[in-house]
Amino acid sequence: MKKISILKYDLKKVPVTKKTLIHRALYGYTDHSNKGNYTYTRKGALSTLKYTKISNSVLMMSTKDVESITPLFKRYKIKVHIIDLIRP
Repeated sequence: MKKISILKYDLKKVPVTKKTLIHRALYGYTDHSNKGNYTYTRKGALSTLKYTKISNSVLMMSTKDVESITPLFKRYKIKVHIIDLIRP
């Protein structure tokens, strides 16, 4: 049996600039410099983890990986609902 967790976070009342920072911190982004001549891929917190995006603001991942993501939500003061499940 495999332990998985479903994370649901809410960004409805968050300003757009803060939403962008949160999404960049989670998923990463591509940075362009010198008028687009150079591109850099910036990794996010989920870049090294195996996860499934169920819908907007809902992620499914291994329970052991949740501990590495929760400090990110605490830093940005985002409420997260975590549901732990056991999958056969």
